[in-house]
Amino acid sequence: MVKAKDVSDTWAQGVELTSRSPAFRDDPHPCYDRLRTTAPCFEDRAYGRVLLTRYDDVRAVLRHKRFSVDARRAGETSYMRRVAGTGVAEGRGDSAYEPPLVLLDDPAHRRIRSLVSRAFNPRSIEAMETRIEAITASLLDAIGDAITIDFIVDLAAPLPTQAILDMMGMSDAPRDDFKAWSEAILWGYDPERDARTQTRLREAFLGMSAAFREAIEARRRDPGDDLISAMVRAQEEEDRLGDLEIISLCTQLMVAGNVTTTDLIGNGMHALLTHPEQLALLRAEPQRAEAAVEEMLRYDCPITETARMPLEDDRIGACPVHAGDTLTASLAAANHDPEQFQDPHAFRIDRDAREHLGFGSGIHVCLGAPLARLEARIAIHRFLERFPRIELDPERPPERRALPFFRGFTTLPLRLR
Repeated sequence: MVKAKDVSDTWAQGVELTSRSPAFRDDPHPCYDRLRTTAPCFEDRAYGRVLLTRYDDVRAVLRHKRFSVDARRAGETSYMRRVAGTGVAEGRGDSAYEPPLVLLDDPAHRRIRSLVSRAFNPRSIEAMETRIEAITASLLDAIGDAITIDFIVDLAAPLPTQAILDMMGMSDAPRDDFKAWSEAILWGYDPERDARTQTRLREAFLGMSAAFREAIEARRRDPGDDLISAMVRAQEEEDRLGDLEIISLCTQLMVAGNVTTTDLIGNGMHALLTHPEQLALLRAEPQRAEAAVEEMLRYDCPITETARMPLEDDRIGACPVHAGDTLTASLAAANHDPEQFQDPHAFRIDRDAREHLGFGSGIHVCLGAPLARLEARIAIHRFLERFPRIELDPERPPERRALPFFRGFTTLPLRLR
């Protein structure tokens, strides 16, 4: 392992290796390239973690069961102890905290995922296509003849939020509330969060939890053909899910299912607009839409990193790691590894990018990946179809979210005329 004391004082540490740093937020790849070449298994002492940047190392760690996702297995001073906290005390009667699915190992992970995965099988996703088309059309109609828009606010944010609410049988729920709660909950992953952020985080958890608890009680009285009804039936018929588990699952699906898809759509549109030859190619050959979405996921992935903890002392290549260490596996760095992808910093929708790690890999690969792909493909295709002249607004620069783990835009102003 390359330790901080073994390298130049110019090496970044801690917050400088997150999107809280403006330079890193704008373009992390010069830093990732340097780490991958010189220190691919880098000890970030400021945050108590080991940062992995090579594709082969990242993929191996994600796929092997000797590495845990359970933050409770992390050492007391390890990075996962800082970022896995939700600000809601486990076990409190007014909270809905359960370790989320992404932080559970088997067999608990397998038990819960098997119940929810039925909603994301190919047949279920295919059945959602008509509804996603309808939501997209409605949002585009609302844009109408506008000359300028915020692509995030007007399309990329509301579409996936509404789609997840529809899957849960909550189509009439206040979409803006769920979006605001989701954004607030994301900040639980900020190692620098302050007391004000903790308060907003807790309020968001309580608000979302109350809404889901009300929905669960309604489905007990009058079950339907939706995801929450299916979880309630599993609870009552098989005694496999408790109320807190259902609420935790719904919260995770809402946050992950709408924020990261918003970021995929926003990042993808930004990539097209900053690479006009690729935008022209997609307009000319719309059948490339599926391949374009894969390249968007590789080039500017919404989730930039994930974490694993060794269950015992181990090695990553030639680097020793220890039980309880946080291994930060950089999906963004892996997706730009020249050993895996030729000319990795180029955005090319004609490349075969299917081996990217934008949705992770192994048993924890993103559950909602098929739905996210479908939403991105429909949203971008229909937007380009509706508006033949699009450009970034020169008077209002886009802004990215300053949050570790998640890479996306808070605003993406566009001109349509």
